[in-house]
Amino acid sequence: AGSIACAEAAMQELQRNPDQFSPQLLATFEKIRGSSEELRKQDEFQIHITGPWNGPVKVSDVTAHTFTLATLEGHLEAGVIKFRICTKDDGKVLFEIESLARSRDAVVDFFYDKLPIAKLAQTEMWCAFCKAFAKKAMLEDGRTDEVPEVEIITERRDEDTGQWQKL
Repeated sequence: AGSIACAEAAMQELQRNPDQFSPQLLATFEKIRGSSEELRKQDEFQIHITGPWNGPVKVSDVTAHTFTLATLEGHLEAGVIKFRICTKDDGKVLFEIESLARSRDAVVDFFYDKLPIAKLAQTEMWCAFCKAFAKKAMLEDGRTDEVPEVEIITERRDEDTGQWQKL
């Protein structure tokens, strides 16, 4: 995503207005609690997702390089999603979205896991979100001709062993 300074500038924009990075046909972010100028703990968003999938979330942590959203009552999932920038050992800057969540009930689990409609839409949404962030950071860095890469890693925690397994 370019230099760390450019990624930090993009992160500031993301924290100020996550909706500008979201693919509008799939989801929009509406801040329902907190300042429109900055992101703080306890701020709340309603994520309006295409279909009957809206999800309220609350900011549980925020720094210059990261923020975490926790799901609230009425969300499809129970868990957290963390957005962060970091520098790898090779000096490359990385933007990550890490979701640790489970379906809130058997009905959601059916549409997410068994008939993966929600899973496919969610994957597409976060992939587009990552690309939009990377493009913003690259633009800040003066690079307009690069296509950002997105790597998706899906893991599931084994209920019996507690170990994470790649799917």
